[in-house]
Amino acid sequence: MVLPTLVERSLSMLGYPAATHGVLNRRFESMDLNIAPSARISIGCLLRRQVELGPHTRLSRGCVLDGDVTIRKRTNLEPNCDLVGEVDIGKYCAIARETKFQQTNHKTSKPSMQIRFYDEVLDSELPPTADGPITVGNDVWIGTRTTILSGVTIGDGAIIGAGSVVTDDVEPYAVAAGVPAERIGWRFPEDVRERLLELEWWDWDEETIRENRAFFERELHGTDDLVAVR
Repeated sequence: MVLPTLVERSLSMLGYPAATHGVLNRRFESMDLNIAPSARISIGCLLRRQVELGPHTRLSRGCVLDGDVTIRKRTNLEPNCDLVGEVDIGKYCAIARETKFQQTNHKTSKPSMQIRFYDEVLDSELPPTADGPITVGNDVWIGTRTTILSGVTIGDGAIIGAGSVVTDDVEPYAVAAGVPAERIGWRFPEDVRERLLELEWWDWDEETIRENRAFFERELHGTDDLVAVR
């Protein structure tokens, strides 16, 4: 059963209050919401199908999550981001406004590519195609109006420049930009990158993070800056 537009609009205006989640899951087979109590959803957002929001996640106004979407701990989505299809975003990510995650594509091997044509004229279906899920690691910053396409993996700590179109994987701690996006640099030297990936600080509990305040407040120029961690 498809969620009625009236209900969608009402929930969007209310910001999906926690009290509605269980009711939605029982009433509408197409809905599967797993939203942490500390997650915050601004008005004007739309959640469809399977959506999981981790602790302290933030969705700003006008975000659309439509598919099998997971957003992990303390990740922020700024206004008007669209996530369509199978998308998994890690912890502590910063996703700038109007970023688009497009995991599904139109099928191009038939005479028409329009889904509506098959639905309304032929009373048939044109299933979407995909090259695989979109996976974003932890501590990733994606700039304004970036588009991430099907099958892409963006590694931990990467930066994607504003306005990019990401068609291929991006390595951990790479800085990538352009259409299509290409690596233009690194955040840190190789030895620092390797050590950060070993530390996986994003998996620490928040007490441990606070105990290592000095680590997070220093600039990293070499592995000597990482000695005192934990």
